[in-house]
Amino acid sequence: MKITGLIITLIIIFSGSLKAQNCSEFHKTGDCQTQYKDRYKLSSLSKSYYLEVGKTVTYEVILYGEYEIIIQCCTEEDYNPVRFKIRSSENGNIIYDNKYNNYINNLNLLLDHTELMSIEISVETKKKKLKGDKVCIGMAIYFEKE
Repeated sequence: MKITGLIITLIIIFSGSLKAQNCSEFHKTGDCQTQYKDRYKLSSLSKSYYLEVGKTVTYEVILYGEYEIIIQCCTEEDYNPVRFKIRSSENGNIIYDNKYNNYINNLNLLLDHTELMSIEISVETKKKKLKGDKVCIGMAIYFEKE
């Protein structure tokens, strides 16, 4: 009986860690993919993360000037919406917050010059039963092909 309980416990732990590992490439799937693959290339700046609902993760990225950029954020289907804010790393001012655009999952931008920016991502589900769950989130950054 003790061995059965140990095996069940190990299966639960192992399956949870598998889900966390699967998040490493989440930004390459589903809603994180752009429909304009012929014009844009996925950047190595793209990231995925295993995040608790209601918490925030912050990425510092250098976005290159004079290139058209798409920032696309996504999560697992039942955990929408994903909120993302872009802040100036220089002064902390919020440059963009998708909350004011009905939580759209992407932003196209063209910068005049290269800038260091912070991108804050959180999962803000309205379903109380999901609070505290951990989910995969992705942030795909695409640059216009040369």
